[in-house]
Amino acid sequence: MFHGEFDSTVDDKGRVILPARLRDEMGAEREEGFYVTFGPDGCVELCPPDEWDRRVEAMRGPKGQAILKARARRFKRKMSALTEKSTPDKQGRIRLHQNVLQKAGITKDVKIVGNFDTIEVWDKERYQQEDAESDREYRNDAEDLFTGPSEP
Repeated sequence: MFHGEFDSTVDDKGRVILPARLRDEMGAEREEGFYVTFGPDGCVELCPPDEWDRRVEAMRGPKGQAILKARARRFKRKMSALTEKSTPDKQGRIRLHQNVLQKAGITKDVKIVGNFDTIEVWDKERYQQEDAESDREYRNDAEDLFTGPSEP
C-alpha cells in the first residue's frame, strides 16, 4: 500500500525519483516494475502488476461483455496505447514516458501521491487544483463512499 504526498521534479529524460518511503513500500514491485499509464483523473499512474491485472479484468467486464460496447473498446484502446512498463533504477528513478507526461501536462515540478494501490504523479499546479476541490468535497465524498449518497 502506498501512502503520502511528496514534491519532486521530472528530469530532461522523463525520469522522476520516487521518495524513499514509497520505494520501501514497493516490495517485489521494485523488481517487477510498474505499468505507467495516463489515469482518468489526468495524472500519471504507476500500477503494480497485481493492480494492473485487476484493472484489465475489470475492463473486460462481466463475461467479457465489454467488447460489445463502443465506449469500453475506445477506453481500453486508449488505456493500452498510453501504457508502458517501467522499472525503478538503482537511484530509485522511474521513467515516465513522453506520451503520458504530455497528456498529464507535466513538464518539471510534480507532486507524487501514494493512493493505496497505485502511485500518482501529478503536475504540481494541477494537483493543487485537484486537492482544493477534494478539500471542499471531503466530507460528502466520505459519506457517499461509506454510507451511500445522502438524500437532499
